[in-house]
Amino acid sequence: MKKINLWSIGVLLCINTIFLLLTLLGRFNSNILVCIATYIVVFIPKIIGKIFKTKTNSLLELLFLVFIFIAELLGSVMHLYEYISWFDSFVHYISGIFTALLGLALLVYFDKYSSKSLVFNIIFMMSITLMVASLWELFEFTSDSIFGYNAQRVIETGVIDTMKDIICALLGCILIIIMYIYEFKENKKMLIKTFLDKIKG
Repeated sequence: MKKINLWSIGVLLCINTIFLLLTLLGRFNSNILVCIATYIVVFIPKIIGKIFKTKTNSLLELLFLVFIFIAELLGSVMHLYEYISWFDSFVHYISGIFTALLGLALLVYFDKYSSKSLVFNIIFMMSITLMVASLWELFEFTSDSIFGYNAQRVIETGVIDTMKDIICALLGCILIIIMYIYEFKENKKMLIKTFLDKIKG
């Protein structure tokens, strides 16, 4: 898994560098700030591990890198947010899936997870998802206000875009919750139990 993550980082940075160079040469029109930020963003899991002096979970790191590829490289650098009308909603939906899994991982990490506390675990997953979604919308609003961007499409839609993003994230979280309940009620080992085993291991 560690080798996969290193290869993934290498591929992400190579693609990012190609589009950055194309933009600097006038052959493409990527967001240069996003391209530059990507060189730092891909190492966030490792940076967090160094700061808190803990081992970075390889599976969580891989999920993070997959999300960065979808949201940052495909969405921002390659402009799929502009070319595909539903891509932004899709990214927020995926973020809900990832943050729900992150909620479970945090419970395991802080030794608070119990398969008997099904209701608490579900509430915690939803809380993490809604917190991350809300913080992202606050970040977008702040960026729009400071730099004059229109990521939230305030001019065209007002609060609609913000609420749509949060709802999409919540729907992604609900998908994981349904799978989580099914696996534990039916005593089946599928995606969620496998994920928990990998996190605990």
